[in-house]
Amino acid sequence: MSSGTLYIRDSRTDGRYEIPIRKNSISAVDFKRIKALGAGTNRADQISGGLRVHDPGLQNTTVLESAISFSDHERGLLLFRGYSLEELWTSDFEDMMYLLVWGSYPTPPQKEQLRSKLAAQMLAVPGTVQMAIRALPNTTPPLALMLAGLSTYLSCIPDSIPASTNAHQYRANRENVDNAILRTVAAYAVVFGIVASHRKDIPFTPPSHDRTYCENLFTMAGLIDAATGTPDPVKLSCFRRFAMLNADHGMALTVFSALVTASSLTDPVSCLIASVASAWGPLHFGATESAQRALAEIGTEAGIPAFLDEVKQGHKRLFGYGHRAYKGIDPRVRFVQSILEDLPPTPLMKLSEAIERAASGDNYFRSRGLYPNADFYGNFVFTGVGFEVEMIPAAMLAQRIMGIMAHWREYMREFSLVLPVTLQRRCTIGKLRLF
Repeated sequence: MSSGTLYIRDSRTDGRYEIPIRKNSISAVDFKRIKALGAGTNRADQISGGLRVHDPGLQNTTVLESAISFSDHERGLLLFRGYSLEELWTSDFEDMMYLLVWGSYPTPPQKEQLRSKLAAQMLAVPGTVQMAIRALPNTTPPLALMLAGLSTYLSCIPDSIPASTNAHQYRANRENVDNAILRTVAAYAVVFGIVASHRKDIPFTPPSHDRTYCENLFTMAGLIDAATGTPDPVKLSCFRRFAMLNADHGMALTVFSALVTASSLTDPVSCLIASVASAWGPLHFGATESAQRALAEIGTEAGIPAFLDEVKQGHKRLFGYGHRAYKGIDPRVRFVQSILEDLPPTPLMKLSEAIERAASGDNYFRSRGLYPNADFYGNFVFTGVGFEVEMIPAAMLAQRIMGIMAHWREYMREFSLVLPVTLQRRCTIGKLRLF
């Protein structure tokens, strides 16, 4: 049963309390009824709000109820709007975005309409954005270039900023919300393409109204076949399939950062900027980049034992190994490995496989339930299709953006209408576990 009652006795006061259990969760607000005598010298006992729930890192705190994705950690199950990975394996970006954002799998006309609208919004990104990015040295780190591009784009659409125009423009108008999502996704793709081409010091190829999201992304980033002038279909397929795996992962840091920002009822571009900054850390999307660098430091299979010893001693970190959500096999790994079968093997990929073999036979990793996650092998998908290592976090965000926007829309439509409160209060309600 997911509902019931939690019975509590406070040994400090002998007070007894009944806390409702709903959907296998309790509301932290209910604990405010549990209060100490307040007669001692410890100021913490004199908090008028009553007993507080201390959960560093929000490791077991729910923040909202969502229908976008579902993860069963013990069974290694990941669903998007009720669809399994197997069912969605042939989906395009437009299919997945429509499913996550608007809640149903699109018909062919709906998919084509979305593709056309995204392409039109890409073409509408002003040239000022490219000027701002290219005004910086092409040796500038991608994070700084991405933030510069997105900030410049936001400056070009001041009417989209609620505080400057209509404070409630996203709370009460579904059309405004949907148009803002289309603009944001399209703008990110263009900024990504400009940054990728700038860092490679090649001309920027503008988007085309006739291409799909992924085709435009590759073309703008300069990932085209020299002979055909178009993206390689195999590499495009690899990126598309990984995008399906990476479309959403619940309340991951990118989404949490976006919703923290959204709690002030701001625009989606500002929320995305927060997501970009948070994603670059080595414990989120930056893990793929960090994994590549760690492998390069190991060098050969002969260096694996010494490296793993340092990991076990806490001196180094094996990026891409273990997962906060999955205490076993990450269900995405076998799908990532199937994608890699379509790309040429590399020395670092073979080194990764050797590390997995060594770790799987080591009791330290087995006893702790540590296995490769999607990042461990996922970085080879991105380098295999042609992205430079430093651009991997941005490339992953070009996929996760559909999930970020789905959560922003869900929040604006369902929560901000009735909960214009601070994040501190909001973190005590809801039913979706953070991961």
